[in-house]
Formats: sequence, structure tokens, C-alpha cells
Amino acid sequence: MRFSTKARYGLRALLHIANRGYASAQTIAEQQAIPARYLEEIIGELRKAGLVVGKRGPRGGYRLARPAAEIALSEVLAALAASNGEPNPAVPGDEITVLVERAIDERLRTTLGQLRLDQLLGEAHERHRRNAATYVI
Repeated sequence: MRFSTKARYGLRALLHIANRGYASAQTIAEQQAIPARYLEEIIGELRKAGLVVGKRGPRGGYRLARPAAEIALSEVLAALAASNGEPNPAVPGDEITVLVERAIDERLRTTLGQLRLDQLLGEAHERHRRNAATYVI
């Protein structure tokens, strides 16, 4: 499965916010190497979906609207897929292919619905810890 650039950037931004608790769009853009204007668009969509809340002003920024343990990846991907502008894939002609693709899609939706932001963040921390522990000068 391949995610759109918008979905990848959105997940990176949400994980950054989940890790920090609160972050400005400028900080997220710089630290995650996401174009600032594109990030603002993505965050706007995440706000509309009720995944982040923002605070305006010189000390403004974004935080998660709910705890990371309550945000499923399926919600994030649905919020960012609604207006991604990508064309729908062609519908295959044979019945077997349709059945296989439907079965795979259903399992994928189930898995994404069960996977939460806090789980991804925990896996990222664990991976970073292991990589740091094996670094030798």
C-alpha cells in the first residue's frame, strides 16, 4: 500500500505534535521538512476533522484534539483522503480480482482502525532507542 504525500506529511505532523504535546506549524515544517504552505493546508483539514486544535498568536500552535490513544490511523487517512485530488483507480474487469481486492481492503481498513497514534509513537521511540544504543564511534 502506498500513502499519498498529503497522508505521509499529515501523519508526520500529528506524530510530531503527539510527541511534543504542542507545536507551531513553523516548527513542524522545519523539523519534519514539510513545505510550510502545504502543511498549513494539511493542518486545516486535520482541524476540520477534529483531530487537532489550534491557538493563534505569537505563541500559537497546535495540539491534538484528543489523546493519541484515541486517534486511529483510519481517521487521519480518511480526513486527508477526502480532498486529495487523486483519481480513483480503474475498476478491474474480472470478478476474482474484485473479490480479492475487496477482501484486502476490508482487512486493511480493520487494521488501520485498530492502529492508534500512540502505538506508532511508541514504536518510533523504541526504534530510535535501539538505533542509538547500537551507534559506536
